[in-house]
Amino acid sequence: MALRGPRPTFLLTLALLAACVALTLGQNWNPLNDIFRKNHVDFPKTPAINNNAYCNKMMWDRVMYLKYTNTFIHATVKDINKVCTTAGLSAGPYRYVSTSSFKITTCIFNPWSISYTGISAEQKIVISCLNRLPVLYAKSI
Repeated sequence: MALRGPRPTFLLTLALLAACVALTLGQNWNPLNDIFRKNHVDFPKTPAINNNAYCNKMMWDRVMYLKYTNTFIHATVKDINKVCTTAGLSAGPYRYVSTSSFKITTCIFNPWSISYTGISAEQKIVISCLNRLPVLYAKSI
């Protein structure tokens, strides 16, 4: 009888294959950037009846319901990546402030209603970058 369950060797092989393809194509690949995109990029903005419904949907769909607060950026990956190169100003080691504003939605958990409250804004963003790619959302200003 064959063993069933997770196949870590298979998953490792797939991850290495993805890295090799990215390197072959001359593109930077950074797993922290993949996490950043999953947690913070939503373009075009997912439709919802209001910001609260949007936040509840996004936080559950992306399995981030244990986070107290999270911000989604409604811009293309290309435009966000530019903050780490040509469209951002250095604000310390690895940290950059965007030169232009981005449309964002900040989701804050409300323990009394056990749901998220969403607040939309258009602000500059501060992100941390590694190898010219965003890896951490710091704040909006």
